[in-house]
Amino acid sequence: MSDTIPGTVPAASARSAPLAWSRPHFKQMVRTLHLWAGIVLCLPMILIGLSGSALLVQREILWLSAPAVATGERQSFVRIVAAAEAAEPGFRANWLELPQSQRAPAGVQFIVATRPTRTVEVVVDPVSLKVLGSSELVRRGPIMAFLTWIHEFLMMPDRIGLPAVGWTAVAMTFMGLSGIILWWPRKGRWLAAFLVKRGATGLRFHLDLHHAAGIWGLLFFLVLSISGIYLAFPQTVSSAMQTAFANSQSDATPLPLGFPKAWPITPDEGISLAQAAMPGTRAAGVFLPRSADAPMIVQLETTGFSPSVPPITVAFDPRNAGSVHIDDPRHYPLPDRILNLLYALHFSVGVGPFWTFLVFLTGLMPLLLAITGLTIWWTKRSRRRAAASLRS
Repeated sequence: MSDTIPGTVPAASARSAPLAWSRPHFKQMVRTLHLWAGIVLCLPMILIGLSGSALLVQREILWLSAPAVATGERQSFVRIVAAAEAAEPGFRANWLELPQSQRAPAGVQFIVATRPTRTVEVVVDPVSLKVLGSSELVRRGPIMAFLTWIHEFLMMPDRIGLPAVGWTAVAMTFMGLSGIILWWPRKGRWLAAFLVKRGATGLRFHLDLHHAAGIWGLLFFLVLSISGIYLAFPQTVSSAMQTAFANSQSDATPLPLGFPKAWPITPDEGISLAQAAMPGTRAAGVFLPRSADAPMIVQLETTGFSPSVPPITVAFDPRNAGSVHIDDPRHYPLPDRILNLLYALHFSVGVGPFWTFLVFLTGLMPLLLAITGLTIWWTKRSRRRAAASLRS
């Protein structure tokens, strides 16, 4: 015979009932927030994603459209700079951008002291020394400027648009994290949760596509969203990182034993000495000294899979007994390295073409998820209304 009073719940059941109720309640709350955040913010999310993918495409097209060069052995950088200076008589080169592939041209930049100051770039074939083109350096054409205005400011004034993009990135981060909770499959359904069922149509097709696209692209979506928060609120995020990693310190970058502290006369000598100081790197460019007591600065990139921003900098200073100064971001404190990595991953700089392609696809995700998500919501809403009208 039970000792339980009729109409009451046993003590064990009373303790477990709130847990049994809270899980579906919590998931329903997350589903509601996920739904309405997606409905309200789908347009800015789509604009940010598509404009980001378009900026990547335009950047890649500009790189691929660089004039091809002749085949053969590359000339010395001294002769490349001399060829460029012959094309711009009366001016002295201040930056040499090195070719990064076998048939890529070299770029030599000049600062023209006019009002306003102009930067002129001369493109030189490093094999034949033929000048392939000379024009003012335009960082953003009209199309790229328009896409940047969308991506960074949502076509609003800077002081309004940048925070709006930042908070949209916060919402996108929430959408990604809440999507994991809503996607999490039941036991025995893990494989199906990653795929679109063959022959699925209607609501089932959109559900499967929404879940599969969201989970396959989740990592890249979160990386771009979180890095977008940093780019919109750099001081806030940087301060939080410094607080979280208060004990992290920068490591010194020692010179190799026996490294000659010599002052390089030519860019070729500077590149050779810089790469000797930092093995496993390749030269990206050289700041050329404009006077006898000015330093020569060589910028290097790592040859392995790692970000190339900011570059490794090796400065040869003739004013201090020919000393060498090295600034290696790989030895920065941990917070700075994390933030530099976020920057590189967001802009797909120095992380390879495969990551660039994945970033491009991720920019299309908000459009796909918005279409499938809104279709799911509208279809379920229509079915509920039809069922309610039949009951009445």
